[in-house]
Amino acid sequence: MALLPGDDGPYVFLSVLGPVAKGRTLLDHLAGTFTYQSRETWRERVAAGAVRLDGATVLDEGRILSQGQELAYEHGHYREPDVPTDWSVALRGEDWMAVHKPAGQPMHSTAKVFRQTLVWQVRKLHGEGWSPCHRLDRDTSGLVLFARTKELLSWIQTAFERRRLSKQYLALVHGHLTKPVTVDAGIGPDESSAIRFRLAVRPDGKECRTVFEPIARDQARDATWCQVRPHQGRRHQIRVHAESIGHPLVGDPLYDGKGAREFLERLNAKADAPAVGIGAERMWLHSCALEFLDPTPSDLPQTLRISAPAGAPEGLKIFLD
Repeated sequence: MALLPGDDGPYVFLSVLGPVAKGRTLLDHLAGTFTYQSRETWRERVAAGAVRLDGATVLDEGRILSQGQELAYEHGHYREPDVPTDWSVALRGEDWMAVHKPAGQPMHSTAKVFRQTLVWQVRKLHGEGWSPCHRLDRDTSGLVLFARTKELLSWIQTAFERRRLSKQYLALVHGHLTKPVTVDAGIGPDESSAIRFRLAVRPDGKECRTVFEPIARDQARDATWCQVRPHQGRRHQIRVHAESIGHPLVGDPLYDGKGAREFLERLNAKADAPAVGIGAERMWLHSCALEFLDPTPSDLPQTLRISAPAGAPEGLKIFLD
């Protein structure tokens, strides 16, 4: 586990209780929301004085909660699962920073990972003022842009919202893609799947358009390297569209062209869902470039590019330069 210096002490998780917590007992809320620990373990942690409400230690597991209360929990000796943390600063200006995120590292805290997240570690090393301007899925690698001032953060986020930038990805998809393909299809919940967060192409879905352009064959894996340009930034957009044309991403366990069978089997067995598909070392999707369509403020470049991910063929470095 790659924690930063000073991160080996107890971690205190802070949250403000929402409407779902109103009227629930403390134990019901903890056990039902933070399922990485059993109900009995939560009972023991409350009795040990590890939980506070509005700054006061609570020893009564039956305390009725109210919306708006601040809940604090000291994780004590909890050990986070190992995740990749070999991120690096690729480019940097006075108030902006382009970070190269590895596949497998979450950007923000999850139910199990707290201090190995990208945002936590960037702020730990470079200061609390840095905020991400956008996000990448946990298993997507590549460029994440951070800003240090509210003005620049707002400008960049507005550019994303108004689609005033071009995004470029490198992907490895199953099969032989012989010519460019444009997928113009809406995305929405996959109501046929038992996986509640799985999405699918559907006529009433949110507008989405993605262009896949083949650039090299991978004979050993019977796959094709592609340049991918999503015109929006919908959640799982590239992954859903790749599966919809019969060329799912190599290593994608959720959109694998088989209904995410292994993913679902492990969920049903109450095991951790696989992070990558069978036989793959990672999900092959990499954010490699951002190009702003309007003049940029400060010293922020019009175009930002980072290197190809480890494991990609040497010849693809030319494509990314």
